[in-house]
Amino acid sequence: MLRPHAQDRQPGELPSLRDRVEDLFHKAFWDEALEKLSDPTPAVQLPRLKRLYEDLHTALQPLLPVNHPLLIVLSSPLSPTSSPLRSAITHLRETLTCLRERCAPARDAQIETLIRHIGDLSSIAPGEDTARLVVDTIRSTLQLSEAMKDDLSQFVLGTMDEKQLRAVIIVQAQQRERELVLELWRPEQIQESWAKWLVENASSQTIGEHPARRMWVYRLVHALGLFTPVSCPLPTTPIPASAEPTEKAPVSNMLPPSFFFVCPTLLYLQNYLQALVIAASLRSLVRLPSVHAASLDSAAGGDDSGDGRTFMSRIWTLLKAEVDMEPGAGDTKLVNLADEVVRVRRQFGGADIDVEEEARLRAAVDRTLQPHDPVFRLLQGRLMQAVAERVARPLDVPSRAGGARLPERLQTGREHSGKRPRLSAEMGPIEDSAKANEPPLAVKGFEDNVLVKALQEALVKLRSCVGWTEEIWQDLIEDGSLHIRADQ
Repeated sequence: MLRPHAQDRQPGELPSLRDRVEDLFHKAFWDEALEKLSDPTPAVQLPRLKRLYEDLHTALQPLLPVNHPLLIVLSSPLSPTSSPLRSAITHLRETLTCLRERCAPARDAQIETLIRHIGDLSSIAPGEDTARLVVDTIRSTLQLSEAMKDDLSQFVLGTMDEKQLRAVIIVQAQQRERELVLELWRPEQIQESWAKWLVENASSQTIGEHPARRMWVYRLVHALGLFTPVSCPLPTTPIPASAEPTEKAPVSNMLPPSFFFVCPTLLYLQNYLQALVIAASLRSLVRLPSVHAASLDSAAGGDDSGDGRTFMSRIWTLLKAEVDMEPGAGDTKLVNLADEVVRVRRQFGGADIDVEEEARLRAAVDRTLQPHDPVFRLLQGRLMQAVAERVARPLDVPSRAGGARLPERLQTGREHSGKRPRLSAEMGPIEDSAKANEPPLAVKGFEDNVLVKALQEALVKLRSCVGWTEEIWQDLIEDGSLHIRADQ
């Protein structure tokens, strides 16, 4: 039983409550081992020694070939003997000698010290001293094995190219994300919230007409289309309800725990897609023909006379600044949007508009920013339906049958008996190049080139979130249940 070295405290850092509890458990573990091995009766020593051998076997497996004699000794039943500790001393000396042949030069001094301590043991040393040496040596060997694994990982990572390193980092990040979510929520909570979320606020069309495995994508896009911000709050202890009547709670748009880490990105996409709808609604106010929508410049004069920016690009710049929460964007957004609409109406209308017409235009801009505006709702419905259908379909990627076939696992180095183990990482199903090549999506009302490009960026980001979630929570998505490994 060894505390993971990666979690060791920095010098001068105060221990946390968890650290103190772990330290107490570890001390009790080794004290109990010392007590058992100090017993002069072999029948008491052998079972405890066998358990320590099993710990050594587990720790050394990644460092030694499968059929290495040392692993066979550590995993075999202990032979009956009148002096188990003396046999253990011999096995520990062989273990340290084996590790010295495989360790980095920086570990030589540590191993030599341990071997020297074993050699200094007197043949007439008391049994308690021998037991203490065995316990201390096993504990140090376990620590040494963890350090050697780190050395090995650093060496193997150093031989990888950037693409291989990125694959390894992605796999580790996904594993860590799943572990953290499972620490915050119980598995049954995750499963229940997922099942409830799938059918919550979902239309009968969403439930009945789409494959069950991809239904969650439609449900996610449906959540992004609601006007309540998506959220995934941490679990809390419920407070007993008060007897006094309370105000009606707003419509919830809470995502299940599996979206905890991607929720900030999903919230950004929710605002981003709403901004796209607003931009398309404003475009409908000025009634620009499609031939002019992508090429209308600022020929009307003013400060923008020479920059060639389109009406839609200026509108989108203002809206995206609001989505990106740039300083001062929210203070001038409405008036700037109205100014742009009035300006382009004057330019494209062929005649000056009167004061009443300008007032009507500004009022129309104000209405367009309201989520219950009929035009807004119509355009949003088209957009979200198209986005859901696009993202729910797997992205077409070049066939791996033609040309060089990408390995399903990255394997660095060749496998030789007695050499370092292979480090492998599974590649994700969606490559970066495929994400970058997301084809444009044609949606009625969003044909302007500025909107097409902006929508394509949103699709890439949303597909990335979907793919990331699907890789981490594949069991939950496919079966509705979590397959928990013993180490989770």
